[in-house]
Amino acid sequence: MEIKIQKESARCLKCDAVFQHEEKHHSLLRIEEKEFVREDYCLGCWSERLDGKEGADNTYSCWETRYHDPSIARATPLEQFLPLLNLCYESIAEGGPGGESMAYMCALILRRQKVFRFVREETEETGERRSVLIFLDKQNDTQIRIVDPQLTDSGLQEVKLRLEEKIAPDETGPEAGNGEEEEAVDDE
Repeated sequence: MEIKIQKESARCLKCDAVFQHEEKHHSLLRIEEKEFVREDYCLGCWSERLDGKEGADNTYSCWETRYHDPSIARATPLEQFLPLLNLCYESIAEGGPGGESMAYMCALILRRQKVFRFVREETEETGERRSVLIFLDKQNDTQIRIVDPQLTDSGLQEVKLRLEEKIAPDETGPEAGNGEEEEAVDDE
């Protein structure tokens, strides 16, 4: 059975308002003639729907999301992610628990920024059973293997702090205070 769901709309189905980049809105799936139909609503039209002015007749699922304008994503220069990308590759080469943890964190952020695309997960049996995540590095058109270090909450915080130290802009450099790279890390 093949399930097809339409992509997110760029505008509200009811009032036709155009969604702005990062604007919250609601999506729902309903079943119509044995097929899923996706509908996207701005917050105002969604509230009207919930107030009972419109029925939820054949709603299958609904959720709140944010609109991501593809033109803005395309306009983001990949050079912005080069320090993180380089750190990821350096951490893979370093290996060991520290390198694996740093590479894992970098890969997750790069995936979120759409520099990496998740391909699959494999299980590796080398003395102990480990999960390995396979990503496609779209910048270099190569697949990379990232070991899932199974971080605890405290381990995750430790890696996050180390990552911020390595990626934070140099306070004495020409870009001091712009915080661009910090924002990419803080979104995680």
